[in-house]
Amino acid sequence: MSDACERTISRVTVGFIGLGNMGLPMARRLLDAGHPLTVFDTRAEVLERAAGLGATPAASPTEVADRAETVLTSLPSLQAAAEVAAAVAGGSRITHYVDLSTVGAQQAARNHSLLAAAGIAALDCPVSGGVRGAQNGTLALMVSGPRDAFDTLRALLERLGRPIFIGEQPGAAQTMKLANNLLAATTLAATAEAVVLGVKAGLDPNVMIEVFNAGSGATHASRDKF
Repeated sequence: MSDACERTISRVTVGFIGLGNMGLPMARRLLDAGHPLTVFDTRAEVLERAAGLGATPAASPTEVADRAETVLTSLPSLQAAAEVAAAVAGGSRITHYVDLSTVGAQQAARNHSLLAAAGIAALDCPVSGGVRGAQNGTLALMVSGPRDAFDTLRALLERLGRPIFIGEQPGAAQTMKLANNLLAATTLAATAEAVVLGVKAGLDPNVMIEVFNAGSGATHASRDKF
């Protein structure tokens, strides 16, 4: 990243809503990169932990959107995603909204319409890579929405991993995440079947996984799920 790009992105005021297993390590990466961060979560103890890392707690999602131009969210349910989108739409400073949650294409499209009506550019940006990827900044970020919004925020998203633009259609990234999850689940099932086959024939399952990971049978499932 160029020095000019670093200076530009460091001036962006950022908020983060949802500090769960994925959200907190992503927020921490932004803090570690030097971004002043306003945060909100419904759990007081999590807000205290984020404050200890250098974040500024807010009393509500709307307050985050009053303080930050760009608001990122990592939320556990469709209901939470809908409620937070409605709340930040009333913020006085927000211009860009990035939903890192997996909420489905229909909810992403509804959020996009709601926020666009308030003059806010919305990106749906589900992620893949798990907690380890969130901690290490190696997530795959699938992004859809206005291309100019993606270009504006790309350097910020690169703090979290590798952002890949899927298209401008709201919800397209959610469909991509569904396809990714389907492939991951299929790989997990196939790996489990292979292990069962070997165990029934008397093989050591730990040795089997070692062989898979050293050869052409290596998958995300064999590396991280067994």
